[in-house]
Amino acid sequence: MNWMNRLSLKLRLLSIVLFSIAICSLIAIAGFLYFNKQEFYRGIIEKSRAIHLRLDAAAHYVATQDGLDPVIDRMKSKYKNPEDMTKEDKEIVLKQVPIVAAMKIGSMDSDKDNYEFRIFSDEPRNKDNAASREELEIFLKFKADTSLKDFVVNDGKAITVYRPVRLDKNKGCLKCHGEPGTSPWSNGKDILGYKMENWEDGRLHGVFAIKTDFKKLANNTSARSFIPPEGILVIGIIFGGIIALILATLLIRKPIAGLSMITHELNSSATQVNKTSGQIASSAEELSQATTQQAASLQETSASIEEISSMVSNNTQNAEQAASISEQSLSSSQRGKEVVDHMIKAIGDINTSNSGIAAQINDTNKEIENIVKIINEIGEKTKVINDIVFQTKLLSFNASVEAARAGEQGKGFAVVAEEVGNLASMSGSAAQEISKMLDSSTKSVEDIVKRSKDSIGKLILEGKEKVDSGTRIAHECEEVFNEILTNISNVSRMVNEISSASKEQTQGVREITKAIAQLDQVTHQNTANASQSANAAGNLSSEAEQLNSLVQSLVQTIDGDKSS
Repeated sequence: MNWMNRLSLKLRLLSIVLFSIAICSLIAIAGFLYFNKQEFYRGIIEKSRAIHLRLDAAAHYVATQDGLDPVIDRMKSKYKNPEDMTKEDKEIVLKQVPIVAAMKIGSMDSDKDNYEFRIFSDEPRNKDNAASREELEIFLKFKADTSLKDFVVNDGKAITVYRPVRLDKNKGCLKCHGEPGTSPWSNGKDILGYKMENWEDGRLHGVFAIKTDFKKLANNTSARSFIPPEGILVIGIIFGGIIALILATLLIRKPIAGLSMITHELNSSATQVNKTSGQIASSAEELSQATTQQAASLQETSASIEEISSMVSNNTQNAEQAASISEQSLSSSQRGKEVVDHMIKAIGDINTSNSGIAAQINDTNKEIENIVKIINEIGEKTKVINDIVFQTKLLSFNASVEAARAGEQGKGFAVVAEEVGNLASMSGSAAQEISKMLDSSTKSVEDIVKRSKDSIGKLILEGKEKVDSGTRIAHECEEVFNEILTNISNVSRMVNEISSASKEQTQGVREITKAIAQLDQVTHQNTANASQSANAAGNLSSEAEQLNSLVQSLVQTIDGDKSS
């Protein structure tokens, strides 16, 4: 790897970029080829299925024209047996058979769409359509599973899509393969002279196979395309790699130039550090003199700090007393707030009790209203009695008239009718008196209910207004107590903070005093350390030389080893 050491950092980075591009390109090409192959297979399968659907549509179209029956009738009238039919007439008959039409369309378009078409069966009329061993296995699959619509086989060289062909009486299939008793010639043979097999509707008759050869398809596709998709991908990757390499060169150039400049600056800085180390030694002697003067100033500062410490201690004691008083005030305010809360609760209970009384009075009024309703019902029944009295009088009058017509024989009956009339008059008088009493009672009860409802409603309304007023005033007292409680809490918190701060100040002043004493000792030590700094400056000079050597190594890394 010595040749790598001779390369500059720029060339090393470009080599890494080029290597990364090569690896990514290989991965991209491999992935494209794999997924393109899978997509190629799916495309062939979907195309083959579309061809099968097109053949089904052609068979369905021929079947819906209903041309087979007229042709059969015409041939029966023209010939006495199928052996006499000409080849042209047989072709006319075959054109009206749906399965034959589908076969012809499948064979006709095979060259244009780059596929091979075949139909096979286990019992074919044409020996060329006999199923091979492999085809017979496919045939048995469709025979065993009537729900199987198609079957795909990919042997690595070609894809074959198989689709079953089943007999359909609606398409006229049973006219040739159905019951022999329906033979147009009355001899068990169909119109073309083939023996009718007595097959049932829906029986598997054969299988259509659409086979697409990869090599043949690729040759036809390449003839139409000057550059295959793989070639376009490789060209695109190579072109993209070149552009990426150019961009990497442009992007790296500026950072590399910056690094080169930094290394040269470090080289000059190392020289400057060597010079500065000598200056540090002289500065150390001046530092020793300054520390001596600083020690005298620290002693004066220590005396002033002790006086401040005494004042802070007094402030701390006063703050603690104020905090104790604030806590007592806070406790008293909290007790006052609890009393107000109890008063609000009591007023609320009174309000609830008044509401209960009002509800009970309303229930009583409803019961009285029910009594009035019952009295009204009695009045209605009294009206019914009056009606009965009227009818009874009318019957008594009619009886008297009939008794008068009867003469001597009706005298006894007239006496009874008169007595019935008298009883009816007495009942009517009693009913009228009851009606008057009921009306008077109903009116009296209604007046009593109305007066009691009005008076009690006014009393409840006045009580509710007074309770609401007391509740509002109690809530205002609660708000005032809450404000007082909040203010006292804030004052107590502030006093506690002041007390804490005073304690911290006292502790801080003590720490400052201690620190100044330590600074006094450190100052004396600094004088001794200054002389040691001069020695350290000499060591710094030797370290600067080592730094200069390391910088030279960095320059060789950036620019390359020019000596070798």
